[in-house]
Amino acid sequence: MNIKKIEIDIVERNLEFVGDNVFQSSGVTGGIVHQGILRIFAENGFEGNCIIGAHRGDNLSKINSVKNFANNILSDSVFSSNNIWHTLIKRPKFSINRFTNDDFSAFSSIDVAMWDLKGKILDLPVYSLLGGKRKKIKAYGTYQPRHTDPDGYVKESNEIKNLNLQAYKIHPGPMETKKTISMVEKVRKNLGREFILMIDPNNSYDVKKALDVGEALDENNFFWFEDPIPWNDFKGIEKIFSKIKTPLAMSDQIDFNYKELQKYIYHPYPQILRGTSRKLGITGLMKACTIAESKNKLCEIGTGGNIFFNMANIHVTSSINNCIFYEYWMPTSSADFATIEKINLDKINFKADILLDCSGIVDTSHLRNLQTISKKKAKYVVVTNDINDFQPLIIGVNDQDINLSKRIFTSSICDTVASAPIIDCLQKNL
Repeated sequence: MNIKKIEIDIVERNLEFVGDNVFQSSGVTGGIVHQGILRIFAENGFEGNCIIGAHRGDNLSKINSVKNFANNILSDSVFSSNNIWHTLIKRPKFSINRFTNDDFSAFSSIDVAMWDLKGKILDLPVYSLLGGKRKKIKAYGTYQPRHTDPDGYVKESNEIKNLNLQAYKIHPGPMETKKTISMVEKVRKNLGREFILMIDPNNSYDVKKALDVGEALDENNFFWFEDPIPWNDFKGIEKIFSKIKTPLAMSDQIDFNYKELQKYIYHPYPQILRGTSRKLGITGLMKACTIAESKNKLCEIGTGGNIFFNMANIHVTSSINNCIFYEYWMPTSSADFATIEKINLDKINFKADILLDCSGIVDTSHLRNLQTISKKKAKYVVVTNDINDFQPLIIGVNDQDINLSKRIFTSSICDTVASAPIIDCLQKNL
């Protein structure tokens, strides 16, 4: 069965800014965001979906990058996603025809949509196709950097605890060293010794600050120290590894992709590698996790930036043995867009695990008719079926004005059952 056509709907969203740390350079949620809704159709009419772009910034270049792959997959088998991966990974990074980070992102959306399509056709959850099984996944809560003082993070830690989560990853942003150390101590005291804590300064420290903060992490029993300095400062990473006990986790940075794993795989540091379907798709993420497992390293999977990638991350986590956590990124409204089901925490018995039982990826059956009407009569735009003539067409849409019940995805990734402690994904709906 072959791929018949590809369509993309483009949406402009206006998101509220998160927190008082809006000038933090590591990434800000808020303002105008463009995203594409990718629709890959098989000859039998089945449709695979994914969102192009995350919940930050202008993703139009990523949407245009889909053209780099579209001609390679039109008329190909819907089960040939591995061929696209080989096309991507064999291209030299520094050739005139090199792929960019936007191309990796575009590939990831296509790859997830193709896995979604396979799941729908076979009426199976993606994790079953990957050799996995239904299981619970522990979740840690996190926000982007949104405070400028220790007390702000103490309050944030209470928010995490009130969700019945038992793990919290702190994004401290550019706080000075003394404030950061004070914050580490106050959060630990507030949550108690049993609460699992991580910290991620988004590669913003130098080695001295990383060592000073790392000493405080050791004293306060942190689970990991993520991206303290740039991932390619190998001497710096080695020095930090030799001085502190808290495990290092690398790297969520956009330029750390599949081939970059080789830089670390033969060293004892970092103890934890990072990956996400947002950068590698399902195909590449499974391979990255296997590489990490071969060296007895964890491969902790980071946020996808949209609900399709987040669902894909859950399917991969359900299919491997070296990822402990799901990254529960808040506010969830920034990513939970255009789908019927959401990723809900299981709060029954005061647990905050995520249980997955799906066929495919997300419920998008209502996207068959793309004439979504909001209170202001804004609508999504169906982009030309001819990918060679693709031009980004945008109509502004404010999230508060959209009646999402009129236009929603069904994917083979997940279909949530209301009031149940699971994400129930029925592939036939996706």
